[in-house]
Amino acid sequence: MTDYSKKSYGRNTEVATIFGLLKAGKDISQHGPRRLGKTFVLDRMVEQAKSHGFICVKVEIAGCTDPKMVFRRLCEEITHHRSVSKKTITLLTQRMAQMVNPRSVQAGPWYQPFLSLDLETYLERLLGTLQDDQTQQWAILIDELPIFLKALHDKGVDGIKEARDFMNLFARLRSAKPRVRWLITGSIGINPLAQAGQYMGVLAKFQNFELKPLTEEQAVDFLQDLAQLGLLQNRKTITKQEACAVIEAVGWRAAYYLEALAQELPMNPETDHIKVNANITSAMDELLKHHNSSTFGTWEEHLRKHHSDYQRNLSFGVLNALAPYEIGLTLDALLGEFNDNNLDREVLRQHLLLLITEGFLHQESIADETTPYRFRLEPLRLWWKRYRPQAMA
Repeated sequence: MTDYSKKSYGRNTEVATIFGLLKAGKDISQHGPRRLGKTFVLDRMVEQAKSHGFICVKVEIAGCTDPKMVFRRLCEEITHHRSVSKKTITLLTQRMAQMVNPRSVQAGPWYQPFLSLDLETYLERLLGTLQDDQTQQWAILIDELPIFLKALHDKGVDGIKEARDFMNLFARLRSAKPRVRWLITGSIGINPLAQAGQYMGVLAKFQNFELKPLTEEQAVDFLQDLAQLGLLQNRKTITKQEACAVIEAVGWRAAYYLEALAQELPMNPETDHIKVNANITSAMDELLKHHNSSTFGTWEEHLRKHHSDYQRNLSFGVLNALAPYEIGLTLDALLGEFNDNNLDREVLRQHLLLLITEGFLHQESIADETTPYRFRLEPLRLWWKRYRPQAMA
């Protein structure tokens, strides 16, 4: 098992900064495009929590479709956490048992009898126990909160109200239990959901923490470690020249895609510029073959699952229009590609900002409308250009 605390790419500075903010009484909203490493940071926080005086519980809620599922998963993750003491569980059980008929206790998980309680009482008792734990401070790390909220919004008016009630309850309990800290992440934009559901005020109480890509030095260390640790199928060594070429070819220093391209490198390590470029060309060709479609298909799936019908059609139109152009297109040039007199320029601009937030696109200067929009990830552009997925699959 890799000890990331000793690795330059282990996100140790980010982890220390976040713990510092939590100790200062801040709750954190960690945002950044998909595949950048947000979940990796949460895993490192769980590993390093004890040294910072915390117990961190990571809860993945992307598959939840109602609040009760969230609270059940929260309870399960807390009780299964290796750092939870028997004393804490005993205290929690005693407190919760005050709210139910003892005869209702039955075989199964200790929390089973409490699932019939109203959600507010259930969560409040749980957090109250964590609040009173004087041995360590607790932090709840909720991964993919926006995906859960989007599932509620998709139910219609009643679902949006359910999301608003959930977030308002969340805010009240956070305020009432200030020793319990929270960190939320999400790969889809949470602000549009909050605006539609009228719970922007809840988000305003979180401090934004933007996760940045790896530095070039960190990315080189990461790639060379992959080979040295035996994590690549064809290599035990990646030269620095090859590592730099992989980084340039990917165009975005996200570990997931750096590794994806490195996995396809031919067996012969090279330092000569021409041979290095030949290796990168070969690796990219392999990466874009159909058997690797799952590497990029998640981006297409994201649009189908998380965009409305109108947004989805516009997204596919934008990406298919941009795919042939490595340097991208300006807003006006892109508008011309659509050849649609009914497409409002400002509507398109706002949608491009959404695609930037979600990690599909990049623009060097958002303030300068003459700056082109381009794919953030070069292999994704090449994949999109080759397979040209359509909104109506």
